[in-house]
Amino acid sequence: MMQINSEYVVKNHRRQLFFGGFLLMLSLMCVAMTVLFLFVSNSANQRVEEIRQQYRTISERREARVAELTSQLVALQNKLEGTVKHPVSNPADKGKPAEGDKSPPQPKR
Repeated sequence: MMQINSEYVVKNHRRQLFFGGFLLMLSLMCVAMTVLFLFVSNSANQRVEEIRQQYRTISERREARVAELTSQLVALQNKLEGTVKHPVSNPADKGKPAEGDKSPPQPKR
């Protein structure tokens, strides 16, 4: 009778040891995957931050260039407004129609 019980106890312990080892391996896999995920996530976040910094730098250069071109445009507009004056019309020219205002000759009927 002792033999049967001891054989049953050994099989039961083997099953429990196998099941415990299996769960331990699953736990170690989960820990390894978590560490791997954190590492990949951290490196991806660093890369995203580097890309954002590059785009900030590019944006700042573009804004500086736009500001420079805007100031140049304002300066050119001021020069243009200062040099271009409306021509003063002579009273003698008022009686003559301008060349563009002449109507084409009418055909004879």
